[in-house]
Amino acid sequence: MIIFAIPLRAKETAKDWNGCVKRFNQTLNSIFNQTSSSFRCIVACNEIPPLSREYDDRLEFITLDMPIPKEWVEMARDKFWKLTVIAARIREILEKLPNPEEGIYVMPVDGDDLLNCHIAEYCEQYPNENGLVSKSGYVWHNRDKFFRKYPQMHTYCGSCNIIKMYREDLPEEYPASNALCHDRETAGILNARYPIRFDHNTVVERYEKAGRPFAWLPFRSTVYVLGGDNISAIYHAMHHTDGKDRFHPIAFLRSLNIFKMQPITKKIRREFGIEDM
Repeated sequence: MIIFAIPLRAKETAKDWNGCVKRFNQTLNSIFNQTSSSFRCIVACNEIPPLSREYDDRLEFITLDMPIPKEWVEMARDKFWKLTVIAARIREILEKLPNPEEGIYVMPVDGDDLLNCHIAEYCEQYPNENGLVSKSGYVWHNRDKFFRKYPQMHTYCGSCNIIKMYREDLPEEYPASNALCHDRETAGILNARYPIRFDHNTVVERYEKAGRPFAWLPFRSTVYVLGGDNISAIYHAMHHTDGKDRFHPIAFLRSLNIFKMQPITKKIRREFGIEDM
């Protein structure tokens, strides 16, 4: 069993809410394109967005009455708060499994990325890993006609880490009032306590240092979709406003041909449930 955990942004924080909804529906489509039915998808949100199709009860929404974030740091804390609420729900699901002591796979997913259809099946076949991650992934920028292969993408994209979680990793109940979702001190305590809140670029290294190394997936798990209304873009827009040219490591790496172009074949489209190319 794997649970895909999606913290969906508030409508008020989006420059293009219709675009966000479209990308979110494409993310859901890629998740429900799994070759195994042994998964669930939980979305925490301020309001449920319009859906492009009907889903069965493996899709669950948790609606929250939360203050609307006003700046980047509040948007980040909003995201992690929603993940924490999902973690509390995952604890309830885990307790109802036949062998809850064996834990459960959890994959945090941003609401605009795409996932490989073989993830749930692979987790079902290999239930005893500390976690799973791809050696590389795809980056898709502004709906280009190709992907770029990106090594060690779990250090770059928040939709790559599949983490085995146990009771002690999951809150027994909601940790505090929603009114504290943007509180700095509360965020710091929760960040240190629950793996679902760990910075995505540190998860694999932290687990390895703790003697719980992740296993490598034999396929690319994720398409990181750029060019939308994501938090990373907002951060750079807010902090790089002086008009000066800045060093862009991604562009630099591209110029060194570390990125390799990957045509979006029919096979890849089927793997990632891509529609409306």
